Amino acid sequence: MIAVKAMSTTDTDRHNSVDPNIWHYHPKVPIPQGGIFRRIWDPVFVLKGIALSWFGLYVRGLALGLITVLWLTVLPSMDEIAAAGTLWIGQILLVNYALMLAWAGGLHLYLHRYAKQGRFLKFDTKPMRKGPQYTFGDQVYDNMFWTLAWSVPIWTAYECGLLWLLSQGMIPDNSWDQSALWFVLLFVLIPFVDSTHFYMTHRFLHWGGVYTHIHSVHHRNVNVGPWSGMSMHPIESAIFLSPVLIHLFLPSHPIHIVFHITWLSLGPATTHCGFAALSIGGKEYPRLGDFFHTLHHRFFECNYGNSEVPLDDHYGSFHDGSQAATERINQRFKALREAGTS
Repeated sequence: MIAVKAMSTTDTDRHNSVDPNIWHYHPKVPIPQGGIFRRIWDPVFVLKGIALSWFGLYVRGLALGLITVLWLTVLPSMDEIAAAGTLWIGQILLVNYALMLAWAGGLHLYLHRYAKQGRFLKFDTKPMRKGPQYTFGDQVYDNMFWTLAWSVPIWTAYECGLLWLLSQGMIPDNSWDQSALWFVLLFVLIPFVDSTHFYMTHRFLHWGGVYTHIHSVHHRNVNVGPWSGMSMHPIESAIFLSPVLIHLFLPSHPIHIVFHITWLSLGPATTHCGFAALSIGGKEYPRLGDFFHTLHHRFFECNYGNSEVPLDDHYGSFHDGSQAATERINQRFKALREAGTS
């Protein structure tokens, strides 16, 4: 019989505590990973998890509603896109700039510039930074530049290209009338496609020269804010947004494409906002910042994916927020450095 050593009180503390010198606020640790995959065999758990991820504490469902309204009102129709001319491209570009300025800019002004909820629910103890490592010597200006100069135009290029191909009948289409089941199912699949793609491409971006020349732009942000989300080198931005290319092969309605690329572009402003949730009138809603990804920005060689798909747990790069995990990840980082693979 193999003797099993009981976990000491000190070990238990390390597995259930975080470093107070780093975090002002944090969720209960150890944080879970895997979402519905923790009990994928339980259909009730799976359906409840999917519903909550869209219409519970998250902003994904709210974003879908907003984007649908925009598609029906201010974005060009498929007939306009199919016709000759390019004015519709400028129309989409202007809408996308307005969305990014309102979404990321609004969160920045509310949470950071005017600090309307103070440090309540704020993860990091430190404010946004200034220094020579940033474009214009200021983290916020740096992040705004890379987002507005590169990420928004790349977002628009993907969106316009796919919508034009769809309008010309060059990629498979779908509608509620054709298949209501697939119409709904594709929305459900999109987050899991994005999560898997993000993990795989993110690991690639942490390789030696790729990191040095491309991904390091995003990792200037140790303490993150809303504008940090899409602050990327243009090559990284193109890679990050490329899951939308699934619509070249999967039958899609225009709203699938518009939602997919728009939420891929706006969502990072929420997950990088630096706060767990908005607090208005004492209510903590909706959930915004992602502590899982905030840990990646702090400790670097961990949590390459997100909490919905358990790839980090499977490949040994999961940081659950505890001091014990920090020690393990630091050892992993040291080993990678010594091996010259990071």
